[in-house]
Formats: sequence, C-alpha cells, structure tokens
Amino acid sequence: MINTIVLIVVLLIFTMVIVVISRSIVKRQSIIGRPPVPVFYFILAKILVIVNLVFLLLKGLRINVHGVFEPVRYTDWIALVFLVTGTIILFLSAIQLNYDLIFGLSSSDKHKLHTKGVFSVSRHPFYLGFIFILLSSCLFTPHFVNIAAFLGAWFIHHIIMIKEEQFLISHYGEEYRKYAEKVKRYITFY
Repeated sequence: MINTIVLIVVLLIFTMVIVVISRSIVKRQSIIGRPPVPVFYFILAKILVIVNLVFLLLKGLRINVHGVFEPVRYTDWIALVFLVTGTIILFLSAIQLNYDLIFGLSSSDKHKLHTKGVFSVSRHPFYLGFIFILLSSCLFTPHFVNIAAFLGAWFIHHIIMIKEEQFLISHYGEEYRKYAEKVKRYITFY
C-alpha cells in the first residue's frame, strides 16, 4: 500500500513540474530567471533533487535498493507523512505563486511579493515542500547516495534562499524586511 501511494505522489510531482513548464512555454513566459548562485551550483542542486526523486520512484515501483542501514519498523509511515505533507506544501505554494513561479531571480517587475497563505507560515514554502519530499526519500531508502544528494540539495538550496532573500530586500525593501521579521525562513510556529 505504501509503495502505491509513493508511486502516485511521485507521478503527481512529475506531472506538476511538466504542467508548470508546459504552461510557461505555451504562454511564452520565462520560468527560469537569473540563478542567485553560480550556474554550476544551481544546476547541481536541481540534479541532486532529481536523484532523490529517482530513489522515491524506485520505492514506488517496489525496486529494492539496500541502504546503509535497515529502517526501523515505522520509518515508512513517518516517511509517508513527510512525503504527503511536502507534496501538499509544494502544490499549495505552486498554486499560490501561479505566474510568479520562477526558478532563479526574476528580472521582471510584474512579479509580486507573496506573504499570505502558505507564505505566512514559511518564507520559502516551495523549498520547504521539496525538503520534506527529499527527506522522505532518505527515510524510505537510506542509501548513502540518496542521503548525500539530500544533504547537498538542502545545503545549496539554503544558500539559494539566502541569496533570494537578499534580492527581495533590495527589490521590496522595508515591506520584505517586515515580512521576514514575522515569518521564518523554514517554518513559523505561532
């Protein structure tokens, strides 16, 4: 049962990415902005995410990959909670961003600052959703390549978040500073 749910969720994530990219192509809208870190690291971060997603796909397809340790009894259920929670956060942030969803820094003045909805709980809910998804991949399959990919993706994306925040401060000024004082980078608990 868990493997089937994992497979469905992974296919939903891949479908969402394809829909977002296709929509931007049809609307002739740029989905890729200026990378906030050197291009090599920006691309590496995306490749590491794909590595984790492949491990999730293997789990969903019931292809057993032996990890560095055998997960404890309830690990799959904990991983499933992270996977579903991360996917919900990812979808909510993608829906809320709508046409403002861009990978990198936008050079357009058409984009607006989002502070409501999921953005009132996290300054970077899209990244947070992916972090939960990638963590679930490591819990399902604690293979050293999967864990290294997760840690590398998280580290690079953390730096990307910091650079994006610097850009947002320069772009939105005091409005962003006040928002950043109220809402944490990852999760805000009220």
